[in-house]
Amino acid sequence: MKFNNKIPLVKGVGFSSNFHNINKLGLGKAYASDNSTHIDGENMYIAGTKTARDVFSDWIKIPLGLTRYSTRYKEAEEVLKANPQVKNLIGHSLGSAVSDELAKRNEGKQLNTTLYGSPFVDFTGKQSDNRYRHKFDPVSILDRGSKTVDLGLVSPLKAHGYSDYE
Repeated sequence: MKFNNKIPLVKGVGFSSNFHNINKLGLGKAYASDNSTHIDGENMYIAGTKTARDVFSDWIKIPLGLTRYSTRYKEAEEVLKANPQVKNLIGHSLGSAVSDELAKRNEGKQLNTTLYGSPFVDFTGKQSDNRYRHKFDPVSILDRGSKTVDLGLVSPLKAHGYSDYE
């Protein structure tokens, strides 16, 4: 997948592009992997909650700003160090928090992020070019900076998914 070495902004790509479908496939591979990550060229995909330990990270560490101490962060950090070609981080849920933290802690590397269903609290309403959520997603409901897609009335599990952004 090539986008001139940069993840494109929604303004230039739009929801009807293949961009979100490619991310859905990469995130699916991250969820299926043992270390919850998947590398595809310059892209690193980071899965969300999969284990009981992840639940602890979600409910305790993220709200306290301690994402960097989570198991998922440590695993993703090792994978990032082993793959210096990575320029784009794509995460879902806990993977979004980890992606955001990795980008902040590796400023010299200029990592781009694309985040789905992020557990962020942002009441500004200022739209971010890289965050997406479904309306009624219980995890990202306080993230007013995300671009929101309305799937209609769906189950909370479907609303928190990383698909249906086409």
